Amino acid sequence: MKKEVFQKEKHVLSQAEASLAASQREGLPIAPAFVALVKGYDRLLRQSQRLVTMGDRMQQSLTVLNRDLEASEVKYRGIFENVTEGVYRCDAQGAFIEVNPALSGMFGFAEPAVFLDAIGTIRELFCHEADFSRYTAQLESGNVRHLEVKACGPDGVSLWAEFSASRVCDTACDANCNGIVGIVADVTERKTMTEEMCRLARTDSLTGLWNRGYFMELATREIARSKRGKLSLSLLIIDADYFKGINDAYGHDVGDKVLVALSGALLDSVREVDVVGRFGGEEFVVLLPDAARNDACCVAERILEGVRQVVVDAGGVQVSVAVSIGLASLESGEETLDGLLKFADIALYAAKKNGRDRAEVYHRSGCVCAGQAAVSDTEYQDVGQ
Repeated sequence: MKKEVFQKEKHVLSQAEASLAASQREGLPIAPAFVALVKGYDRLLRQSQRLVTMGDRMQQSLTVLNRDLEASEVKYRGIFENVTEGVYRCDAQGAFIEVNPALSGMFGFAEPAVFLDAIGTIRELFCHEADFSRYTAQLESGNVRHLEVKACGPDGVSLWAEFSASRVCDTACDANCNGIVGIVADVTERKTMTEEMCRLARTDSLTGLWNRGYFMELATREIARSKRGKLSLSLLIIDADYFKGINDAYGHDVGDKVLVALSGALLDSVREVDVVGRFGGEEFVVLLPDAARNDACCVAERILEGVRQVVVDAGGVQVSVAVSIGLASLESGEETLDGLLKFADIALYAAKKNGRDRAEVYHRSGCVCAGQAAVSDTEYQDVGQ
């Protein structure tokens, strides 16, 4: 169509130019206005041709841009629909505009539309207000990066999620951002594995009690806290009596059952705030925060009575067990965990020496046991189990 129009225009211009040339050859008078009109028409035609050419080029560029935009949209939509992480778009106030299938599936919804009907804002995904405050604070200061929180959905659905998000602005300098885009990754399995690895690193595999290393860490903290607050604190070392004989007579599997049963008796005899650990072999430790010597003695007696009730089956034979307990209490701001362990061990030696199945208390002047002579540090030596 464009080509035909310009052909007509060129034809008209050619006729005008031919008429003007003929008049000049024949010496006929030519009106100046006619000459100016022909020149102006020629100029206008050339300008029109240039404009049409520019328009064609612009149209071609727009066609390419639209094709690229469509391809980009298809690519974005493919990623949005199929990525395993949850993706969402919100308005500036946090109301959901769209979510992808992965995000709706995380919270138990079959389709994004169902999710949007049930959950209106990003705030509703946070179990705790403090976590949402952290999210908004990071968003206001820039971007949210790998924020790990507990996320909640309808019907009791909950999971550990990692949020990353940023505001959507028209330009880099635009202060009036009109939306939010974000990604949600379900990290429940990773969180569970990490917690399990930490638990395994801190606990004794047989009894489930704290292991020696973690007990020492917890006890060091508690002693420091007690010193700062000038609070009472006591420590018990518990050792199974004649445990080697049980292993020799019935086997190590029965010995393991005895240790597990002892662990249960210890946990049943103490408070939740008390720290119970297996120190190694048949030796256990109990740290009693905010417990003076008399309180710790009551706990020790309760442990002794609880252990006396323990009976383990050994192939038809009922095996009973007893323990000896050494007790030491924090009495000055200069004492350390190693010192308390040493004093409690000396008291444990006295309990073994004085007949077992009993508790003895360490005093700084020696371990004085009811009806017995004092046992001093210099008399401390190994005794049979």
